[in-house]
Amino acid sequence: MSDIIDPAQLQREAAIFKALSSEARLAVIYALKDGEKSVGELVDMLRLLECACSVERTNISKHLAVLKEAGIVACRDEGLKRIYSLELPCLASIFECVGKALDSPDANACIEPWGCYSGTD
Repeated sequence: MSDIIDPAQLQREAAIFKALSSEARLAVIYALKDGEKSVGELVDMLRLLECACSVERTNISKHLAVLKEAGIVACRDEGLKRIYSLELPCLASIFECVGKALDSPDANACIEPWGCYSGTD
């Protein structure tokens, strides 16, 4: 087997990173890290943010659709509510890595390959 990555995998990974390129979508992911939420709950939580992202219900629904399309969140119906959950909980470790890099006096702390890897060999 070749060491070159499968083009379909690259396309899927690019879609995930593209979906992560919005402050509002990142905020949604942070909100879902602690468990599933309805759109209304997400709107209420995100209203407290002081960012340039719009947290109107229709905009949050659009952001959720992008995240769902990328496979980052899942959705289920509960009566008249749609309940969203994080489909890729591994994103929390990516956020941790980025946070460590931003907080570190050594800005390259997580840039080196596997710099934030906390597992054992």
